[in-house]
Amino acid sequence: DNPYACLWTLLTAKLFSRDDGTSPLIGFNLSNSVNNETIEHAAYIRGEFGFEDVVRIEHHITETYKSIVRQPYDRLPELLDIAGHVKNISAKHEGGVPEIEESRDYQSDILDYFREKDEIIAAGHMPLHLANYLDKHHSLNRTAEELTKRGLTFLAAPKLHKT
Repeated sequence: DNPYACLWTLLTAKLFSRDDGTSPLIGFNLSNSVNNETIEHAAYIRGEFGFEDVVRIEHHITETYKSIVRQPYDRLPELLDIAGHVKNISAKHEGGVPEIEESRDYQSDILDYFREKDEIIAAGHMPLHLANYLDKHHSLNRTAEELTKRGLTFLAAPKLHKT
């Protein structure tokens, strides 16, 4: 992503916005290669269109360890640099902390998202997937802890799961 691509996406969202200021674009999922400067430019553009409270900027903090983009990465330090001044940004966690994942016998793999549950169970991989899942939650909790230490507030995806 670059600021011009962000401008185009947000301009298109503005063209399709409703009279009440809402937009069909509610989550703007930037690429995994985005940097803080681009996020800050996207936030500025978003603000100029009046979308600061309407369109959430989605930033990947961790990703599955294998089979997608350049791995591993941990963007927590970058998030902490901008979270105090970029409003309405989400911290997406698709994998565990890389140092933990590399110690696992089975690292998280994006290709596993496309496997049938029966195949995973038959291969005896369900305990491995559970460990990966818990690593992801550890990563998420680590981010929440660091944001809290800095006095920053956040919502923990209140509509993610049905109760």
